[in-house]
Amino acid sequence: MNFRIMKDGKPANTYHCFASGCGAKGNMLTLYADMKGIFGADRYKTAYRQICEELYGLSRTETRKRKSNDEREEIPASAEKRDAVYRRLLKLLSLSDEHRMQLMVRGLTDDQIIKYQFCSTPMSGTENLVRHLLQEGYSVTGVPGFFMNDRGNWDVAFYRRNSGILCPAFGIDANIEGFQIRLDEPYEGRKYLWLSSSNKNRGVGSKSPVTFLGNPYDRVVRVTEGILKAVVAHSLSGYSFLGTPGVNQYKELEKTLAVLKKNGLKEVQEYYDMDKQMDITCCRICRSAECAGCMETESVPYETVCPKKERKRNQIQEGCMRLYEVCENLGLHYVKKVWDLDENGLWAGHFKGIDDYWAGCLRKRKEMEYGFN
Repeated sequence: MNFRIMKDGKPANTYHCFASGCGAKGNMLTLYADMKGIFGADRYKTAYRQICEELYGLSRTETRKRKSNDEREEIPASAEKRDAVYRRLLKLLSLSDEHRMQLMVRGLTDDQIIKYQFCSTPMSGTENLVRHLLQEGYSVTGVPGFFMNDRGNWDVAFYRRNSGILCPAFGIDANIEGFQIRLDEPYEGRKYLWLSSSNKNRGVGSKSPVTFLGNPYDRVVRVTEGILKAVVAHSLSGYSFLGTPGVNQYKELEKTLAVLKKNGLKEVQEYYDMDKQMDITCCRICRSAECAGCMETESVPYETVCPKKERKRNQIQEGCMRLYEVCENLGLHYVKKVWDLDENGLWAGHFKGIDDYWAGCLRKRKEMEYGFN
């Protein structure tokens, strides 16, 4: 088979099979429709719509910025309803061997992976998943991630672009309040996305909840960034942890800390990543595209501040300050935690997250025990 992507400097996107008795040819939509078994007068429209949905989570009408008058978002469902739907959805999904290995490398045991109900996002068959829920009597109206697609069927917002590990976010009451997805491939520089159906017909946004793991009546709680990171840190240490959606997303965090204070919380320990202590001078060895437009690496003085590093450090430090302000407003004592420091009090560059650090310590201890034996 021959594929012609460009012809005379212009996109062609055509193919031709020279096999005896075949002679199949056409453009990218023809190939997609044939491979997917799409037939009929509107098969190219159907192929285009499915490609948009699988790659970007967009229907054809959405790509053209058209929105019909009857499209609307739903009122968010109750915590109990979301929990019931999400738990049943998880039982219909599975975890791939690759994703299981990734979680175990981060320090989780097989029992912990099962306990916190990690799954892989489905690559296809999303309508059938929702149809299964509906047939069992579950209502998905108002549940973040579910929406009415342009075929008039209930669907759930799993696409190729947000494929990855589905990480449940737990509330203080242990209800599953939403899902953060650890992406297989970063999207627009982001490693995590929320399962959300915001801006879709009869959909609803996730509101980026925090996750809580541990004893809701503890006097001390630790705060870190990310749902998965909080699970790993809690599992490795046994400490109560709050995982925020991001260092600068603190509204839900403040609400949760206020509830925990009523339960007897006295102290908050900040465990945000060690980017907050990073050396922001140019290391002269980075080869990213962003650095290529900055200046010639070989001619950069050693004391030059790297704008990219400076922005990252400032972002983390601003998030830390937000957390400290929340604690002061609530009358809670706060403590800044650091690890993996060099002799100058800067991040040594080995372990960025507290989960990475504790997992590294655990591996080292096991290696020493194995060597001793």
